[in-house]
Amino acid sequence: NGDMFERYPEWGVVQNYLCDFFNTTKTSSINLQGLEYVLSFTACEPNILMMRSYEVNMKKSGTSAPYVELDEIGISLDLVLRRTQVATPEMKKLALKQPKAAKIGKTKNVTHDLAGSKLATVHMTKQNLEEMPQSRMKGSRKQEDGEFKKKRKVKEDGDQYD
Repeated sequence: NGDMFERYPEWGVVQNYLCDFFNTTKTSSINLQGLEYVLSFTACEPNILMMRSYEVNMKKSGTSAPYVELDEIGISLDLVLRRTQVATPEMKKLALKQPKAAKIGKTKNVTHDLAGSKLATVHMTKQNLEEMPQSRMKGSRKQEDGEFKKKRKVKEDGDQYD
């Protein structure tokens, strides 16, 4: 909170650090049903950053939106911004540059569903089932003239009989 984050570049850097640390972005609207705790950072004159933690209590109201009450819990900090040195735009651009090897490219034909499972589309040519080798049972094999193969047994002395 506070307009100092927009007015002074030093406070803008502090805001970026806090957003990166808590892995969040600026939002304009919030779903109140999923909100349990709030961390509030307020920039005040002269160079004070106040951190407060709150528990969210929702109470019934006469409208469709609930009445939201914040109860202060946990620790509260008053931090002082003392030493600041903002990088030049060239230095900042160089520091934020990512190598091409570190960038993750989009993989084609791969999506994720709501549960987080990976789904992929595989493109294959049409298969010709007549040319495909299939395992058949010995009893169903046919000779080229259409007759079934006859089993031949070999005697102990080497003679064959049908």
